[in-house]
Amino acid sequence: MPSPTTPDDVAALIVRVALRDRAAFDSLYIATSAKLFGTCLRVLKNRHEAEEAVQEVFVKIWLKADRFAVTGQSPMSWLIAIARNQSID
Repeated sequence: MPSPTTPDDVAALIVRVALRDRAAFDSLYIATSAKLFGTCLRVLKNRHEAEEAVQEVFVKIWLKADRFAVTGQSPMSWLIAIARNQSID
């Protein structure tokens, strides 16, 4: 599957992740990890801590993907909020 480029593509991947689709999780990681890393790095200002935070972010995404639809947020806003909150914690 090509890398998603639209919010609808990212949203579809999140929905598939909620169904425990590992291929969708891999695609979501490829499509969004750089942006989420940048978010973590801006908050933490430390590359190593940001890398660790991104790992935890993707664990949370895997565990909480089923909650995405009820938030009403855009897919990237939802993902960035998880990254930002993880970094602050």
